[in-house]
Amino acid sequence: MKITRVIYIVAIIFSFQFSIEVGFAQSDLFEVHQINGKNYYIHLVEQGNTLYSIHLQYNVPIEVIQQENPSVNDGLSIGEKILIPVKKNTEAEFQPIDGNYFLHKVEKGRTLYSLAKEFNLQQKDITALNPGIDETGIQEGQLLKIPIKEPKQSVPIPNQSLPETHYLTHVVKAGETLYSLSKLYQVSVDSIKLVNKGLLDGLKVDQTINIPRKKMLNVLTNQQSQLIKNSVEMVKNSVSTIPVNEKKATYKIALLLPFYIEENQEIPVSQLEMKKIYPKSTFAVEFYQGFLLALDSISTKETRFEVYAYDSKGQDSIKMIHILAKPELEKMDLIIGPLYASNFERVAKFAAKHNIAIVSPVKQTNKILLSNNQVFKAVPSRISAVNQIVKLVIDSFSRDYLVAFQYQNNAESALVDSYIKEYNTKVLQKNDTSRYSSIKKVVISKSDDVISQLKLNGNNVFFIPTVNSMFITNLFISLNSKLLAKDYKNCKITLIGLEEWLQFDNIDIEYFQTLNVHVPINQFVDYEDEHTKIVVKKYIKQNETFPTNNAFLGFDLASYFGKNLIKYGSVYSDEGENNKQISTQFNFFKTGVESGYENLFTHIVKFDNYSLRLVY
Repeated sequence: MKITRVIYIVAIIFSFQFSIEVGFAQSDLFEVHQINGKNYYIHLVEQGNTLYSIHLQYNVPIEVIQQENPSVNDGLSIGEKILIPVKKNTEAEFQPIDGNYFLHKVEKGRTLYSLAKEFNLQQKDITALNPGIDETGIQEGQLLKIPIKEPKQSVPIPNQSLPETHYLTHVVKAGETLYSLSKLYQVSVDSIKLVNKGLLDGLKVDQTINIPRKKMLNVLTNQQSQLIKNSVEMVKNSVSTIPVNEKKATYKIALLLPFYIEENQEIPVSQLEMKKIYPKSTFAVEFYQGFLLALDSISTKETRFEVYAYDSKGQDSIKMIHILAKPELEKMDLIIGPLYASNFERVAKFAAKHNIAIVSPVKQTNKILLSNNQVFKAVPSRISAVNQIVKLVIDSFSRDYLVAFQYQNNAESALVDSYIKEYNTKVLQKNDTSRYSSIKKVVISKSDDVISQLKLNGNNVFFIPTVNSMFITNLFISLNSKLLAKDYKNCKITLIGLEEWLQFDNIDIEYFQTLNVHVPINQFVDYEDEHTKIVVKKYIKQNETFPTNNAFLGFDLASYFGKNLIKYGSVYSDEGENNKQISTQFNFFKTGVESGYENLFTHIVKFDNYSLRLVY
């Protein structure tokens, strides 16, 4: 069953517009909030706010804001809440005194009540050791004696083990410190010492110590479980704004892509014409060809599709307004594109107004999802890729030497903290946390800084999220040379990086294989798959050329959303079916009750026998 193709030639003059607005939150009074033992201001993002303006307002470095709020790397959204650490002149020190108490420096905003709660004590326990303090208030910077509370037990236990419902046990490994353990388990150093008699002699290898469980990891009560269940149901119910409609005989889909029809005269349909196309139209033409092939494949006698292709060209917002003024656009069932963020946001508002689902087929920040539950973001964010990397590390490298490298202050630096945080969260959900290595964080500026962290025996699993091609190239050469040295014959390396590494033409494939490089990618095609072979054969017959990743993306999106329209009368269903396509998989997650959907799925690949192999 052939589909109807309607091509609209819309001339758009290319222009590039760029503007910066700096705004400041209008508030002179900052309320301090304590979250996980740390003090924060909570900043509500307003129109015109940038990371730079927020940094100036609070006098907190941009990289610190990024570390505390990994989501800001995908852009700021109006109404978003950002945690701003309260600056401290000095760090509170823990000083154990003969095992009976330790000295604690009071931080800004703390009260006697909050200290008692933090250390699981009564207020009178603290005042008994500090007779000079007033129970109605304590002072910032004041040193208090905090009694070390012995864990209650009916009979003496040699290793001072505590009830499993309240504490974990950890066997100390070489190289671990109280600080690294506090980061691994996301508890304070004070709290670890508190339940281990102050650890006056420090940590020792193979020593078994107690780790306080975080309250959030306790077994949920029935009431808490019901609250979470209700919250999940609230989010699920909110998809009613993309309703399951009565099924139609014809579905209309609009493609707003840069075809540059005037430059091409028409959309190319053969290999000969493809050689002559305007370069900027390549993505649109290849995507379009794959899109049509998929709709052709899934159309039936009962259901057909009409495709309206609009030439969006560049970023001219006035011309995009002209496209949106076309009366037929209000009757669409699905809109794909446009590619540029500024125009996409404009079209997304139009889609929300007319209750039309809209899909971004290229990389965009999560800002496009805010307060618009009609938007689908097909390409996952880097944070989603990091979460998939964590799954890989836990499944395959959890006992190895794990290091996360932060390369200077590049845009990807915050991914290091996201990686460590997600890893620690996953590890804490395991029954036996001692089976998992902790992650060491190292800030670097040159390849030698990485070399210095190599262990001569075992597997060194290094996560290095940077797209600096010169640095990565030099690093690959240096690491490969080291592995050839006699002293490093028992040394193994597993590098985990970013998809951009695969685009560095000056790096030999041999290095990727020797260094066991793993990277997340958005698309991976298994050409040995029988279904893929059939699609490729049809594509070549129809277009006289081999399909590219752009064509496969068009095919996958048309197949996924088209099948949903046929089956449900809606572009989306949360029934949990297998959404694996030819080059990707769609695992859409609703990012908020009133916000859109992000695809969370990312492939992980590595080189094996000099070709890419799918790991996840």
